[in-house]
Amino acid sequence: MMPFHQSLSRELGGLLSRLKLRRCQEVGDSPTVLGRVWIHGAGRVHVGSRVVLDGRLAPIELHAMSSDSLIILGDDVAIEGGASLEALSSITVGPGARLGAFIKAMDNQHHPLRGNRHERPPSVPMVIAEGVTVGSRAILLPGAQLQKGCTVAPGTVISRKIPAGVTVGGAPARVLRREVTG
Repeated sequence: MMPFHQSLSRELGGLLSRLKLRRCQEVGDSPTVLGRVWIHGAGRVHVGSRVVLDGRLAPIELHAMSSDSLIILGDDVAIEGGASLEALSSITVGPGARLGAFIKAMDNQHHPLRGNRHERPPSVPMVIAEGVTVGSRAILLPGAQLQKGCTVAPGTVISRKIPAGVTVGGAPARVLRREVTG
C-alpha cells in the first residue's frame, strides 16, 4: 500500500496537470504536465490518456489558431520542452509518438515564398503517426506526413511523406536507415 503522503502528492500532481490543460476540449486519463504549457488560439486541442508534456526546460506551445483548427495528441504521447505545434487546419500526433525538445510543427507557411506575401496559402493537415520519434530542433513543415515508427534525426527539416520504419536526417533530409523486416 502506498504511503499517504505519496498518494496525496500523486493526486495533487494530477489536479495540477488538469488545471494546466483546462483550455483543452478533451483530456484523457492520467495526463502529466511538468513545467509550463501554453495552450492558445480559437481552435480545439484534444489530449489522450497518459500524455506527458515536459515543459520544465522551456514552455510547450499548442496553438490551434482558428475556430476550425484542431490539435490531437494520442494516448502515450510525450513532448519535451520548447516544442511548438501550430495548426491552422490540423495536426494529429499518433499514439506513442515522441517529440523532442524545441521541435517546430506547423501545417501552414503563413505566407507564400514568392508573389503576394500578404496572401495566406492553404494549410496541409499534418499527421505524425503511431510510434514516431522526432529529434530535438527538428522542423516539420506543411506536407510532412510521418508514417508509423519512423524516426527524424535532430535538426532535420521535413516537408514530405516519410515512409514507415525509416530514419531520416540531414539537410536536405535523406534516408539514413531502413527498418529491416524479417
